[in-house]
Amino acid sequence: MVIMSTFLRSRMRPLLAVVFSLAVLPLTAQEQHANNAARDAMSKHWQDRLTASVGSSVSVAADETGRLWLARMEKGHVWVSRSDDGGKTFAGDVKVNPEPEAILADGQNRPKVVAGGGMVAVTWAQALPKLHTGHVRFARSVDGGRSFSSPVIVNSDREEIGHSFPTLAMNSQGRMALVWLDSREKTAQAKAGNKHLGSSIFYVVSENRGETFSANTMLADHSCECCRIGLAFAPNGEAQAQWRHVFGDNIRDFAVAPLVPGAKMQRASEDDWKIAACPHHGGDLAIDESGRRHLVWFTGSPKGPGIYYRHADGERMSPPLALGNPDTQAGNPTVFARDGRAWLAWREFDGKQYRVMTQHSDDRGEKWSAPTALATAGNAADLPLFVAGAGKPLLAWYADGAVRIFDLGVQP
Repeated sequence: MVIMSTFLRSRMRPLLAVVFSLAVLPLTAQEQHANNAARDAMSKHWQDRLTASVGSSVSVAADETGRLWLARMEKGHVWVSRSDDGGKTFAGDVKVNPEPEAILADGQNRPKVVAGGGMVAVTWAQALPKLHTGHVRFARSVDGGRSFSSPVIVNSDREEIGHSFPTLAMNSQGRMALVWLDSREKTAQAKAGNKHLGSSIFYVVSENRGETFSANTMLADHSCECCRIGLAFAPNGEAQAQWRHVFGDNIRDFAVAPLVPGAKMQRASEDDWKIAACPHHGGDLAIDESGRRHLVWFTGSPKGPGIYYRHADGERMSPPLALGNPDTQAGNPTVFARDGRAWLAWREFDGKQYRVMTQHSDDRGEKWSAPTALATAGNAADLPLFVAGAGKPLLAWYADGAVRIFDLGVQP
């Protein structure tokens, strides 16, 4: 069957940039008018998202048997379906949240699914009426995806402020990590009359496949507000996150850190991209069996705009490697690493059609093949993302009304 053939193609348009005013001087009448117009446009866009009947972004995970699980939003519900034929067909839709709610499911912010050990878990962002506010929600199934527990709110702070962009990962031992963007620190500073750039990264961990979680913990303050977070487990069972951070006066480059209290943050890119806005363009992280971290990201820095890859062993990082063609809007890269090999994928648009581009490395990211066009789409196309928990490089891409699954390990 074709998955989500009723997707609204108009929902696939690029998101409006969310610009956060940083002015410290009185505004002219013209500047104030422009600010008001931008605010009105953001408010209308937010209301459109609150009332969207179908999401434009999906997530796919694999369990240890190779069964695939797909999470999507439709009519205020998260739905999970499964595939036993490698993603050719998905069936058995199960409703996760019994009561409808406003659910964000587009671009950088989508429901996330993981599976393993007979358990299927989903997290998503519930949108609240106030502009750019929400809660991080979580539910799981312990009966093989036939039914789900009552959804819970993960963020302990319950103010109507920003708690959103959740990312979920689980390793083969059932250790789970959930990270999200949170504005409780920003809100507290604003109440005290202090300036605060960006949001914060918060996380919880579970040692029992999501049955219980640790307390909300802040990993880093001053993160970018609307970029997805990369999340992966190291061989030692330690989860690590990669996010766009706000360094100094609105330098928005990337950082990585393990999800442990008091963790030391490591800068992952040195592009010095200064922008007083969120670019809605997150990166991705994979960690191989030796503990090498593989990182990809996008920058709009005048020094060299585009997408990049580098790998890191402890504090030592390789030089950034430029990927893709900036003239075809190369962006939204994703990465997978396993058994001494690594794969990259990203999306491009030439003005007429979208395409997914890929590269692979047979020596842990030291040397790379030439880029190859994997697939094209003529109308609407989501971001390509590797299937969570898969033991091989399965790439999922929703485009032209259907979810496509590609095994990059068997691609020429």
